[in-house]
Amino acid sequence: MEQQLEFEVSVRNSRGKNEARRLRLQGKVPAILYGLGADPVAISMDTQKMTRILKSPSGHNQILNIKLDGMDTAAAMAADWQVDPQHGYLLHVDMKRVDLTKKITVRVPIATRGTAVGVKDEGGLEDIVSREIEIVCLPLEVPASIEIDVTALAVGDAVRVRDLPASDTYKYVTPPERIVVHVIAPKVEAEEEETTAEEGEEAAAAEPEVAEKGKTGESE
Repeated sequence: MEQQLEFEVSVRNSRGKNEARRLRLQGKVPAILYGLGADPVAISMDTQKMTRILKSPSGHNQILNIKLDGMDTAAAMAADWQVDPQHGYLLHVDMKRVDLTKKITVRVPIATRGTAVGVKDEGGLEDIVSREIEIVCLPLEVPASIEIDVTALAVGDAVRVRDLPASDTYKYVTPPERIVVHVIAPKVEAEEEETTAEEGEEAAAAEPEVAEKGKTGESE
């Protein structure tokens, strides 16, 4: 990812629902900048630009150089944000200041590479169990994603956190036994096995009844 992006913002002097509505009509989203022992600052950000960043591969892990009106530049990351559930636009963003010289804990998305042999030759399904992994690293060394080669996975095989590639720049925090991705048997086969088992149980339940009828016929 691009290590740092310049991002100009404006300081908000007023708050409230009416002010937030006015800002959104201007193409801006209300936000708050906080952290590192400094006083929180109410700001507004360009909605489209911030939305593109959050939807990019780097996402919320992107380091932004926040340029405040008449104030010093602050390195920050998106710690939290709210989205309108009906229309999907940003409602508010929490920006957290970061010290570029100190390690932080972040969640990084998982990206798979290749087609598993269990999918290609055995009809299995690739299932990503953990779509993000927690790591510790310096703010400017956060990877855009952690890539896994799944080519050799057969049905029943799994990649756990302990199997992920090692790195000199970050350390995994997620428990090593956590499954990240595995190849499972197709659901159709599972359903067929379940149906076959049910049919077998029905047949077994019917046998005593047939035998009983046969016995009665012999006595007659």
